[in-house]
Amino acid sequence: MLQAIRERAQGIVAWVMLIVVGVPFMLWGIQNYIDTGKEKPAAVVGDRDIFDRDVTRAYEQSLNKLVGLEDVDEKALRHEALERLIREEVITQSADERQLTVADIEARSLIQTLPYFQTQGQFDKEKYRIILAAQNMTPAQFAAQIKQGLRNEQLQQGVMASAFVTKGELETLMRLKNQTRDVEYVKISVGKSDKVFSDDDVSTFYDAHIGEFRNPEQVSVDYVLLNLEAMAQGLEVSLEDLKKLYEEQKTNFGTPERRKISHILITLDGVDEPADQAARQQAEAIRQRILQGDDFKTLANTLSKDPVSGKVGGDLGLLNPEAQEASFTEAAQALKLGETSAPVKTSFGYHLIQVTEVVPAQFKPFDAVKEELKKTAQKNLAETQFYERGQKLAEITFENPDSLQSAVDTLGLKIQHTALFTREGGEGIVAEDAVRKVAFSEEVLAGKNSEPVELGNEKALVLRLNDHRPATDKPLTEVKPMIVLRLKEQDARAAADRRALALLDMMKGGQVFGEAVKSQGLPPLKVTGVKREDQKLAPALVQALFEAGRPVEGQEAPGDATLEDGTHLVFRVTAINDGGSADPDAKVEASGREYLERTSGQIEFATFVKRLRDSIDIEITAKE
Repeated sequence: MLQAIRERAQGIVAWVMLIVVGVPFMLWGIQNYIDTGKEKPAAVVGDRDIFDRDVTRAYEQSLNKLVGLEDVDEKALRHEALERLIREEVITQSADERQLTVADIEARSLIQTLPYFQTQGQFDKEKYRIILAAQNMTPAQFAAQIKQGLRNEQLQQGVMASAFVTKGELETLMRLKNQTRDVEYVKISVGKSDKVFSDDDVSTFYDAHIGEFRNPEQVSVDYVLLNLEAMAQGLEVSLEDLKKLYEEQKTNFGTPERRKISHILITLDGVDEPADQAARQQAEAIRQRILQGDDFKTLANTLSKDPVSGKVGGDLGLLNPEAQEASFTEAAQALKLGETSAPVKTSFGYHLIQVTEVVPAQFKPFDAVKEELKKTAQKNLAETQFYERGQKLAEITFENPDSLQSAVDTLGLKIQHTALFTREGGEGIVAEDAVRKVAFSEEVLAGKNSEPVELGNEKALVLRLNDHRPATDKPLTEVKPMIVLRLKEQDARAAADRRALALLDMMKGGQVFGEAVKSQGLPPLKVTGVKREDQKLAPALVQALFEAGRPVEGQEAPGDATLEDGTHLVFRVTAINDGGSADPDAKVEASGREYLERTSGQIEFATFVKRLRDSIDIEITAKE
């Protein structure tokens, strides 16, 4: 189940995780400076409130995903964040009403797989504590949110699983997927323009597109940087700690002992004590026969209730501790080669276990990996300091918004500088989209320290404005050659547009395709059996071809596909060949069914959530 949840990372659980830990530095200590008091809710869903701080967090998460994109409608994005929170709350209340439950061990197992809380691929309790503490959250509170997300996921999957696909729907999909089309088309390319443009033409274009001929706005910034790698260098690590780390991570430096095992399973015929005793006695009787010389494989083949392993003498292959219950694993690990265990009870019944092969452990010696361990240990130590110093950096720069000097004095950091850069790019640290976005924010342009900007998991910085140079218009004399080229390109494209339109009008007026293209001196091209996934023709032509209607006898139904370079492909569909209702490749048909089921399930769940929302009192008080 956990694997399925991880694969649905875009779902409810992922949203909970993103909100809580997606950006560990996002709200460093900021709650300490906000007096929520009796905060008015942004929305009330049933009897539960959604506050502005919740919407802000969801909004900032969405905004972070759009770094580098222009024309972001922040008002619409904030509204979408509120609507998303309302939707999740509606689902949560429905899951609570249905008393859906999730075991603590399931939530704990999922948390331990999250990369935010791992060091060298292993769950790090200290990092877990620090990251949650940085956001004023306890492990119990976080686990509760994860469990709620899992409950919501249960509800969603339960509804989606109710969707089904009929045979007719699948056959229709296969017919459409396997449909092919025959086409005739001509290519009208963009030529060269010989038109001479006057100074007035150039000036008019310049005035109409002045925003395209500007020296971009530029800034330079000062910043202080926390760098995990730099912090790790030079940290002292004792030999004792290195040896301890070696034992903890020994499996990373070789292969542990591996055991090949076989078993004989005796199941219980009932759930009461007599049934349990009878099964144990039967297992013990078989064990005695083995001790007296009977062959284990033969007995497994004839007496084991495990139909799969029984056919191969009880062989289970190499022991996988994670796939077996603890009692089974402990017994198998304790056996000597060739030894048969006493009856071992699991939820399946009683087992007799025998070790048939032992592959000794093989590990690199400590001295061979000592330097690697040292770097790992230094990084582990530095990570704790990194998060603690990161929180301190956020506090200091928030309390002293007009200078970075307090961070320098308190944390021993160095103020660094950048060259001028634009919103679109820069060198060094400002090559990062996230840094440039913050550098051009209203807060920084107003002369204040920025909030901490996290770069991956190993760098964080706070920056402030050093120099700001507004955008300026380039003089007409400088851009005139560029404008003339643009005008000529427009003129050439317009000529191609007119030629394509004239050809389409001829066919719509009753002239057949062959005669029309011949009169224009254009050689027609014919292609038969074009498929939707055709890679030989231009994608724009394939899309237009399959959007066109069926040809009617005696009537031309022309179409036009325009390529990015302005080329027109004027075509007509000559035949539509329906595919079969089944695909010869079973995998294709299975994929089609899965697609229909998934789509139907998503529609079912969206309808379900809409009904839930309609049945709950929702009051939105946030200003639009």
